[in-house]
Amino acid sequence: MRFDLLLTVISKERGTVLPINYQYELSSWIYKVLNEGDPVFSEWLHENGYKTNDKPFKLFTFSNLIIPLYKVDNDRINILSDKITLIISFLPDEAIEPFILGLFKDRRLIVGDKKSQVAFEISQVTGLPPLSFERKMIFRTISPIFVDEYDLQRDSSKHLSPEDKNYSNIIHNNLIEKYRAFYNKEPDLAWPVTKIKVLGNPKSKMVEIKTGTAQVTKIRAFNFKFEIEGSKELIEVGYFGGLGRLGSQGFGCVEADK
Repeated sequence: MRFDLLLTVISKERGTVLPINYQYELSSWIYKVLNEGDPVFSEWLHENGYKTNDKPFKLFTFSNLIIPLYKVDNDRINILSDKITLIISFLPDEAIEPFILGLFKDRRLIVGDKKSQVAFEISQVTGLPPLSFERKMIFRTISPIFVDEYDLQRDSSKHLSPEDKNYSNIIHNNLIEKYRAFYNKEPDLAWPVTKIKVLGNPKSKMVEIKTGTAQVTKIRAFNFKFEIEGSKELIEVGYFGGLGRLGSQGFGCVEADK
């Protein structure tokens, strides 16, 4: 399930300037909305998610705020449009499908930090039409993809570029784990390994989560257009649940391209 939220900027209330790093606040708001709609489901999603080998996956993702007109000034974004768009995507699940559309209607949200905030009102929620999945497709990111690899020698995690040699394999293994977690069954052994072919030049984006707190984390993710080849089933998981890690924090949301 994928939803297009049309947000109206309430400029008179708090202004029009956002911090560049707003993903964490958006993620917190989505959890809040889910909790108000179904507290039991939200608590389970937050504490457990869909598990495979005791590893939880939230299995939803969302785009960057899609702002038609804006101006960047250091670590701030000045919104020059009256209306902007946010896309939220969930793996299809009968447990949430009946009420998810209504949850986001007529909501208000405030996004930002102590320095600057913007108030929004959701003026329209639209369920997006289903996508026909093929074994080879072209996508582009609408929020950056985050992929990392643990380095034993350095005892730390390396944030990978889509041009790194292990990038496709890590994406594939992550999709396999998400598939197991969501469907509670093993993938078909005949499915090919997922391959990512970069089209154009990837653009690095450094994102801070929990900015201004002791838990601040810096993440190097990438925006790019790419061809993905593999099983239709795993491509569908990546499209709805996010490609790479931290989908529920606003990473790995993609849309079909030509």
